[in-house]
Amino acid sequence: MIYFFTCLYNMIGGEKVLKGIDISRYQAGINIASLDIDFVIVKATEGVGYTDPNYKEYLTQAINNNKKIGLYHYARPDLNNTPEDEATWFISKAKDYIKKAILVLDWEVASSINNTTWAYNFLKTVYEKTGVRPIIYMSASPANSYDWSRVVNGNFGLWVASYGANTGAPGTPPTNRYWPFYILWQYTSKGYINGYSKNLDLDYFYGTRDTWDKYANPEGTEITPTPTPEVAEYEVGDVVSFNYLYKNSYAEGKVTSKIHSGTITRVITGRPAPYLINRGTGWLSNDLILSATGDKFTIGTKVRTIKKGNGSSDGNSNTARSGIEGTITRIIPEAKYPYLVSTTVPMGWYKKDALERI
Repeated sequence: MIYFFTCLYNMIGGEKVLKGIDISRYQAGINIASLDIDFVIVKATEGVGYTDPNYKEYLTQAINNNKKIGLYHYARPDLNNTPEDEATWFISKAKDYIKKAILVLDWEVASSINNTTWAYNFLKTVYEKTGVRPIIYMSASPANSYDWSRVVNGNFGLWVASYGANTGAPGTPPTNRYWPFYILWQYTSKGYINGYSKNLDLDYFYGTRDTWDKYANPEGTEITPTPTPEVAEYEVGDVVSFNYLYKNSYAEGKVTSKIHSGTITRVITGRPAPYLINRGTGWLSNDLILSATGDKFTIGTKVRTIKKGNGSSDGNSNTARSGIEGTITRIIPEAKYPYLVSTTVPMGWYKKDALERI
């Protein structure tokens, strides 16, 4: 075993333990500054396409209050997603915290719990793309019931959940079959901490703050990432729901909205909050959008053109006619005319409002 397993081996037994919590949107409103904890692990993503709406807010609170941080991805192999696609989605949302946060795969979908190969490939993909070895979270039963040798040999650590009577206090530590030890123990889902009135998941981390940093950044040199522009995932005309809005497209001045749904009426690609709602109600980032409805066109969608398009996606060619029926054969999301409509041959590029599903 390499350094991480070795350095923690002598810390098991309570000599050096950090205490913390793991949270998601269900703990909205929590004041991390008021809690006597050492770390916070936050849900960032799920499957492909879902982002927890509160994760950046939680992480900002934690960092500003000198708490160690972690991010987790809730795996959805039951949706037939590939581990590579889910890992890529997770990294796209965790990118600003790479080398600062412990990265975690949350493994608990019952129908796929025995698919150790899927879990290994997710962990391996994250490691190859970030240089950071993520750990895997699961309950003690699957951790001891299936063959995790490949994950252990890949040096991907374990965060185990075992509640016992689940009284809020730690009970008997769980046994562990495959890993030489576990890094984190989630010992209750009914914990209480002064400063928060509801139940919390409570965790122990077996190590020091320096140990935490070695899991987050094995190279030992903190990298301050350059924030990348938001990629526009929604389009004009999509109806979205939200709890908050920004005052401008630069994501300044987040405020509680009196309304909780609206229509995207403008998109400014590359801005932190690229979506204008209702022609002026406020601006949204991808992370603030809770859900969206709209007529999503994909490759293979059969459509009728109800407005004119263009012969090129950038709009610098001759017009393409309306009134034709065809199939979307290519999509360039950031183009002026994103959708290529073809019959037996390509006929032209069109905007979304020029297309009608048939």
